[in-house]
Amino acid sequence: MPFDPAVLPVFLAASLLLLVTPGPDMAFIVATGVSEGRRPALWAAAGISLAMFTHAVLAAAGVAAIVATSPQAFDVIRFGGAAYLLFLAGKSFRAKPLVAGTSVTARSPVVNFRRGFMTNLLNPKAILFCGVFLPQFATPSFAPIFPQIVGLGALLALLGLLFQAALSIASGSLGQWLLSSPRRQLFLERLTGLVFLGLAARLLSMERKG
Repeated sequence: MPFDPAVLPVFLAASLLLLVTPGPDMAFIVATGVSEGRRPALWAAAGISLAMFTHAVLAAAGVAAIVATSPQAFDVIRFGGAAYLLFLAGKSFRAKPLVAGTSVTARSPVVNFRRGFMTNLLNPKAILFCGVFLPQFATPSFAPIFPQIVGLGALLALLGLLFQAALSIASGSLGQWLLSSPRRQLFLERLTGLVFLGLAARLLSMERKG
């Protein structure tokens, strides 16, 4: 085990509490599951999980410290994330309902994986969170800090994947009923667009603290 086993109970408790707190990742998974179904949401969840692990590696390498001390680096990521979310919102607002009797044309697994990955990766709050949260559970006297933070990040990403997979299945079941009507389809697409707009506005209004 790359990190001190003694920190595991507290780390697991804190991680689970953080995962069940509503946030951008949860909103994205629910929107995808309701509008496209369980499988697309599961692929998006996998992308988010990989991005979480990527943030842990970046935090271990010191990128979180750079973002925390550089307004320019913070803004580049923040505006990039907002632009990507606005792009997704525009696609949702332009979508048209399916013709009655046709099946849902889901995005490819690669596309849904990429959407989840980019949505989380371009969230500067996720970078800062990993930079603050994970090092708290690293024990300098146990082993080098880098593998400890990476190991903890891998565990956090796995927990996130399990939680978001359950969320994907639940929201996908609801989506199957909602997609049976063209009117409900349009409502879902517009609602999904509003979710993306809200997440973009949240990023744009975010201020660097510290």
